[in-house]
Amino acid sequence: MILPKLSGALIGMSLLGSAYAASILERRISLNQWVLMCGAANGAAEAIGATRQDCDSHRRTTQKHLTRYATEHGATLSDFDALFDTGRVEGKTLVASRLLRQNGRLAMLMQGFQRDKSIPYHDVEKALSSC
Repeated sequence: MILPKLSGALIGMSLLGSAYAASILERRISLNQWVLMCGAANGAAEAIGATRQDCDSHRRTTQKHLTRYATEHGATLSDFDALFDTGRVEGKTLVASRLLRQNGRLAMLMQGFQRDKSIPYHDVEKALSSC
């Protein structure tokens, strides 16, 4: 089930400062699930005030890094846009459900989102390779 992974990614971002920190909380994450989780972080950030420009930048960075990872590691990446957009909807839903509205988590989520929109590829590769 993907919802716990999405929740884990957003909680990881809100507590640990990056959607990629989900690898600390969950070990079996497929590349397609990473796309969904990054989309969820994007949707959640938009729901709490991220600009369209920041959301677009985050999406481009995510697509570039995950596509590169797939190519370099012989992994299969399904339809990025559809998965990312599904994740965005789930991220907005999680924020609306108040799941993340505790202990300043929204501010940390936004800080993690800002970090992840320009995260170096090496950091992404390290997180994905640990799963």
